[in-house]
Amino acid sequence: MKNIKKVIVLTVFCVIISIVLGMLCSCVNTSNKNPVVTMKFDPESKSGIGGTVKIELYPEKAPNSVNFFIGLIYNKFYNELYATKVYAGHYVEIGDAYYIKKNDRVIAGEFTDNGYEGNDVEFERGTVGLCLDSRSKNKDGELDKNSANGDIFFILSDEAGKDYTGKYAAIGKVISGIEILDKISNIGTSGAINYQPMYSARTTKTTVDLKGKTYPEAMTTRRKYYPGYVTDDFLDGEE
Repeated sequence: MKNIKKVIVLTVFCVIISIVLGMLCSCVNTSNKNPVVTMKFDPESKSGIGGTVKIELYPEKAPNSVNFFIGLIYNKFYNELYATKVYAGHYVEIGDAYYIKKNDRVIAGEFTDNGYEGNDVEFERGTVGLCLDSRSKNKDGELDKNSANGDIFFILSDEAGKDYTGKYAAIGKVISGIEILDKISNIGTSGAINYQPMYSARTTKTTVDLKGKTYPEAMTTRRKYYPGYVTDDFLDGEE
């Protein structure tokens, strides 16, 4: 009888464990197949700030922008790239001041101010966006809304995000490592250029996990506006 009772108790215990494990598994969201980017920062840079930042991308919200970003990752554009603009507690921009030598392709802005209605992501703490080139303006002197070239920025406060929602393409959000970006944002800046970090913070390597999906090459055009750097030969390229 004692053996039978032990078997019954053990069976009941196993059933309970199975039910609990089943409930826990049902709570896990396995439907999220969004790509995740891993961006590593170099602790050997002059700022001494290192670590890993992970970004979940939103291909359903900004498909061409995400395709563009992924393509640049595979082309190693974001390896050894520096923080070029910082605003303490609010904003960090990662880019290449001489990117035109590496990339002369731009994409149409996927945001409401550019007539695109599919991207309703609000800029708030952690949101990642594609920069527009402030030097790229049309003949009327207006900022070219189709001048995204690969430089990216991180919003670190909800307050700062209000100035970007609907005006820039949000492509994803930081899911871990935002404290690293907070540190970078607090690097002291140059007296002459109030957004330029005095000490370098740079990436080492950037990779992306596509979760088994395939993403097409982005639809791009050749840059049209770049005063001071554009040559006739440059503008004669394929549209």
